[in-house]
This record gives sequence, structure tokens and C-alpha cells, in this order.
Amino acid sequence: MIPVLVIIGLVILLLALVLGIAIGLGWLLTLILPFTLFEGTLLVMAASAIIGTVGYNLVRALSDFMPRLSNFEYEDEDDEEDEYYADIPTSRFFKTRAEQTWETWFRHEIANDIYVEFQAAPKRIAPMGDRQLQELAIRLADTAIAILKAKTSRAKRLEITKAALQRQMTKTGQRPYDDDILNLAVGAIGESVDDYYEDFIAVIRGKRWNESTDMFSTG
Repeated sequence: MIPVLVIIGLVILLLALVLGIAIGLGWLLTLILPFTLFEGTLLVMAASAIIGTVGYNLVRALSDFMPRLSNFEYEDEDDEEDEYYADIPTSRFFKTRAEQTWETWFRHEIANDIYVEFQAAPKRIAPMGDRQLQELAIRLADTAIAILKAKTSRAKRLEITKAALQRQMTKTGQRPYDDDILNLAVGAIGESVDDYYEDFIAVIRGKRWNESTDMFSTG
């Protein structure tokens, strides 16, 4: 146990230190303002008390807020980790190893990216079952592939717009889908093209659409 006299001595020493600082600052105030030493010292002590109170309340507020902020960030991370979207089965794209071509791979990737967008924004499209959504995603992927296959060997820009999808669908006798569906598809197709831009360029320039690829085993 710490002796009572030691505690009292420390308290007195601390008070003396605080009072000494206050008197010193009060004396400095008397040099620049028309205050007496007592008034200057009292003003310094009052200002210190106010600043200390504000600082204490600010620290308390921050200490209460930071745990809530941390919990919010963790909840967001957990939500992102728990978010799950199904893939379209590969059996919808090929049955044999010989069918695993570059065109099949791109079709598979684009269709799945579109399917993910449909799952992430269900309110933007009419209610459909999973099978219908997959079919819709595959048809849109086929439309995108047709546009990309029409690119020349000197093509550098592979962007596919909503208007391009509408034109291609009309060209093949299909009725263009609603704007919400097409907008979701355009965003998904853009992601696929960005992810595999160099592969698309190589396939387009080399006309390698029907060549076999091992992307299904490495992807």
C-alpha cells in the first residue's frame, strides 16, 4: 500500500505545479493585457478548465463512436464475404473436351457475368426463375459474341453499347429486351471484355474462335 502521506504529497506537488503554470501564464498576460496578476491567473485557470472539459467530452465522444464505426466496417466486410452468386453450369456450354474453344470460353464468361448482374439486381428485371435468367444471360452473351466476331483484325476498341446489342438482336430477328436488362448486360459485358481484353484481341486478330483452349481448367 502507498502511504497516505506520499499520496497527499503528490497531490500537493501536482496542485503546486498547475498553480505555478497558471501564475506564470497569468504574469505573461499582464505584460500584454491590462490585467492584474490575480486576474491573469484566474483567467488562465478558467480557460484551462473549459479546455479540459471540452477535451474530455470530445475524447469520450470519439471513444464511443469508434467502436460503432469498427463494427459497421466489419459488418460491411461480412456482408460482402457472405454475398454469393450462382454460376451457370458449364454443361450449358459444352459437353466434350473438343467443344472447349475460345468462343465457348468467352461465351461462358460473358454469360456468367450477366447472370451475376441479374442476381445482384433482381428488382430491375421481371420475375424469372433461375433457368430463365440463365437462358436470358446466354442469349445476351451470344449476341455480344456475334458483335465481337464481326470485329476486324485491326480492332482495338471492343466496347459494346446498348445500341449495338439492339441492332444485333434486330438483325437476327429478335425483339430487343427492356432497357434495364440491356443496361445490366452492357455493364457485365464490359467487365468481361476488360478482364480478357488481350485474349479477345489475340483471338479476333488470329481468327482463333474455334481453337481449343485450356482456360476452363485454369479459370
